Amino acid sequence: FQSQISAPQVLEQIPVAKTPIIPASAMDVNNSMVTGNIQAIERLMAQGGVFDPADVEDGESPDVTEYVVLVHGDLGMGEHILSMQQCWSIETTPWRRFQHIVFVPGLFHLKMAAADAIWRALIQPMSARQDQTSLMHDIAQLQPRETGIFGSKPGFRMMHQLIGHDGICWCLDCWRIEVEKINNAHKTLNNFAILKPSLEELKEIAN
Repeated sequence: FQSQISAPQVLEQIPVAKTPIIPASAMDVNNSMVTGNIQAIERLMAQGGVFDPADVEDGESPDVTEYVVLVHGDLGMGEHILSMQQCWSIETTPWRRFQHIVFVPGLFHLKMAAADAIWRALIQPMSARQDQTSLMHDIAQLQPRETGIFGSKPGFRMMHQLIGHDGICWCLDCWRIEVEKINNAHKTLNNFAILKPSLEELKEIAN
């Protein structure tokens, strides 16, 4: 049905704007330290032509103190930036307080944190493995030879694949239950697919 599915309706479209990209030079800083993160931010801003308004003449550098500058990085960098802003909160100007800096975790690091949270909440506790609808029960069905690895400490790749596969299986199982409600003869999705339902019928079931 790919050819029959149109583009989604536009509700509040963000205007398209060209954003200049400035390649940054390499920097010899230690990002594992708070001071290293301060140096990295200051040098990146300088390479972009943005300086402390108190150090330059009017018009020589854009004043970003009334705006925000999004800084991406891992969770460790986010902790360093938060610590930096707390320590420098007594400074007199917004620039010196790094008030304009807003940390945004990178998507990869966000997915890593989410996968770890799912493991800690739904797999690690023994009490979370007893129910037939538990994630560990699904692991026994999907990857029966790796239950021990998932129970101890799996890596991000294994958790990422598990979350995707388990989500697909549960969605398909929901469809199986719905089509069986419509017709008791549809015990499996294969039986339902033989009838070649139309796109409108699938939409009606999905809604």
